[in-house]
Amino acid sequence: MSKAFNQYFSRYAANEVEVLIQHELLLPDEFLVEHVVVIPAYQETSAFIERFLASSLVKSPVLMVVVINEPIAQSSAAQITERFSKDLKNTHVNSLNPQKKLHKYSLSCGDISWQHENLTLIKVHQSQSWLLVVDRFTHGIEKEQGVGLARKIGADLCAYLISIKRVDQPWICSSDADAYLPDNYFSALHSRDKSTVVCCFNFQHSSDDKRVHQANFLYETALRYYVAGLHYANSPYAFFTIGSLLAFKAEVYVQARGFPKRSAGEDFYLLNKLAKLGDVEFIEEVIVTLEARTSQRVPFGTGPAVQKILDLQENKQDYCYYHPEIFILLKSTLCSFSNLWHHRADVATWLQQRSTPVSTALTEIGFDSFVNKQTNNSEKQFNKQLDVWFDAFKTLKFIHSVRANYYQDIPLAQALSKAPFRV
Repeated sequence: MSKAFNQYFSRYAANEVEVLIQHELLLPDEFLVEHVVVIPAYQETSAFIERFLASSLVKSPVLMVVVINEPIAQSSAAQITERFSKDLKNTHVNSLNPQKKLHKYSLSCGDISWQHENLTLIKVHQSQSWLLVVDRFTHGIEKEQGVGLARKIGADLCAYLISIKRVDQPWICSSDADAYLPDNYFSALHSRDKSTVVCCFNFQHSSDDKRVHQANFLYETALRYYVAGLHYANSPYAFFTIGSLLAFKAEVYVQARGFPKRSAGEDFYLLNKLAKLGDVEFIEEVIVTLEARTSQRVPFGTGPAVQKILDLQENKQDYCYYHPEIFILLKSTLCSFSNLWHHRADVATWLQQRSTPVSTALTEIGFDSFVNKQTNNSEKQFNKQLDVWFDAFKTLKFIHSVRANYYQDIPLAQALSKAPFRV
């Protein structure tokens, strides 16, 4: 096991990894798989497991890690009243808890091969596949840690299993219960360049509800518009940051200290760190179909965004998004960085030579402070540090500054027609 793995498991890994380490020797000898995928599940049915086990993906030995989670209930008077009301309506309310139902179904999929504390390993009936079921609903997750901690638990367990050679491939696949994984989902990872540390799969949304489908299509178009704008600007951080579409190498994952414990945006922040450790590759031919649905389980992301679009449409209002001029300004900014090292001793003058929106945005995100700390670096070191500093997060802050001060959002249809790039 490498130093990176050892350090991560001893300092930063989720508690479930310690359980796995303590009882590792009791794992069945036959538990050897090629690929692994992590699914966090909250208020989900068993449909995603049924789909997975009925697919061609399980023709080879694979493992699905299902982290069944639930936020710790807050003891507010309103919630107590609501729960009491539900109890009156149905005395068997506990048996209807979706987390308990999913856990019970998972355990019925095969034979229990290994079970310790909140971890249960299932050998699926008449299959080479396995389920590792994590119970994080009996002892729930802090609300502010949410899906971030759920993904971290699953990915940490995968990283350990990869480190001890129970999983052959180095990739941890991250997806969601609403994702329909295509037949080439795992096999496409075999032919990646050695420099690739993260793969982002292609995607499409689908729904039988016409209104929801159309709202998701608008949101999907906005996501593609944003990434296309970053590509146009020649940003090294031009990639989708959707947690259900990722695969990353375990050793690089631990070097980045894993998923952050956040209720939303955990995929963005992890990918932002991973992108600094190697190449991010978009695999266009692997198309993951995402079930288009609204959700308020996270503070931001697809579900809340789609609900916002539906609300706008209900009120006959346009869905607005970033003005294309912002990406034109971003492009000119990134281009101007090429000679910044030569002007590092007088960054104020260099900023004055930029357009007002650019100089304002760079100042707001702490650009001058960064440059002043790099004055003794060589040109190569300076440019490398600049690429790391002006990352996906700083890029987003730059974009938001220009939007807030100069170029407000415009209807998405207008943005698409005005943009100097194609989506």
